[in-house]
Amino acid sequence: TFFSDNWPNKARHWLPLIDHPYDKAMCEFVVTAPDHYQVISNGLLIEETDGPNGKRLTHWKQSVPIAPWLFVLGVAHFAVQYVDTFDGKSIQTWVYEQDRDAGFYDFAEPTKQVLEFYTDYVGPFAYEKLANIQSNSVGGGMESATAIFYGDKSVTGKRSVRWRNVIIHEIAHQWFGNAVTEYDWDDIWLSEGFATYFTLLFIEHQYGRDAFVDGLKSSQKRINAFYKKHPDYTIVHDNLKDMAKVTTGQTYQKGSWILHMLRGIMGTENFWKGIQSYYAKYQNLNATTDDFRREMEEASGMDLSVFFKQWLNGGGTLEYAGSWQYKNGTVKIILDQVQNDGYLFKMPLQIGIYKPGETTPVIETIQVNKKRNSFTIKVDTEPKKIVLDPNLWVLMEAAFEKKK
Repeated sequence: TFFSDNWPNKARHWLPLIDHPYDKAMCEFVVTAPDHYQVISNGLLIEETDGPNGKRLTHWKQSVPIAPWLFVLGVAHFAVQYVDTFDGKSIQTWVYEQDRDAGFYDFAEPTKQVLEFYTDYVGPFAYEKLANIQSNSVGGGMESATAIFYGDKSVTGKRSVRWRNVIIHEIAHQWFGNAVTEYDWDDIWLSEGFATYFTLLFIEHQYGRDAFVDGLKSSQKRINAFYKKHPDYTIVHDNLKDMAKVTTGQTYQKGSWILHMLRGIMGTENFWKGIQSYYAKYQNLNATTDDFRREMEEASGMDLSVFFKQWLNGGGTLEYAGSWQYKNGTVKIILDQVQNDGYLFKMPLQIGIYKPGETTPVIETIQVNKKRNSFTIKVDTEPKKIVLDPNLWVLMEAAFEKKK
């Protein structure tokens, strides 16, 4: 088998191009290979002709501009299935011939549902087909435009949750990273953070709130573990020099959580409004973090500069400690930021006030800006309990209890 691997900037070794995200281009691959092989690439199949001496000519044409790492070529003994269509565009599966049955089963779901979700909530699918391809050039997945590569071991015949989520993630990239591409490697979170969060958004839509929350909590564990080793790590790079460091787990997981917190601050309706505007404006183009911020500010009517700066251009973690006390129709809340890494955050925080006999809290929002903070809230009865961030909108650790 023969497969390309351009990530992040290896396309220059076999293609004449400027190997940088801003250099988007259309492409054609015309490949002559022994006729016992099938050839897969970006875009639409234009020609397949068997010639003399046991050779076959295969011609693929990509008519939508894409970044250099997304150009792709694969040659193998494939089993090929034309699974379905979406908006008149072919959904395909390409797996090793010996993995035909298991591969056709694994990749049949949830590809079409994912395409439908992102089209409905973000904007139109930019490309001419979507092929899921078994490959030996990647370990997990690679979002090559129209022709997604998955590692050898992706085919199990079991539709595992892990590989299901990889499929969702790589399809999300067709919108973020591929159609809207970061202008510079410093903003790689616009690709990986987005694909990670939009995977969770599809999970929330398709599989329910509990699965979505499980995903957020799993991400938070990884974020915390990374932070302990790299407390000053920033999501947006500062003129990245070493391409070996272009992504880390934090790019994916914390980048995803930042989008989730942004949704919490803006509100879900305004969040989707901003996402749709961002996608419409920059589809098949390049964007920066500042471009994204401006679209979200326009959608929300909010100044988001402090939020973006502290979460994307700064390091640190957010940790609260505090207590609450009820007296004469008033709840007094003491809440301190107790992280000792030198960072301070300004964040809105929801407070869930649970009345006796009720399971749904009354939500109040406080603005926590200082190291030490005190708030008073009027209530009509003594609360049964008070919970910080009951709807899980903020990336934080907290110790909070009723004052005795």
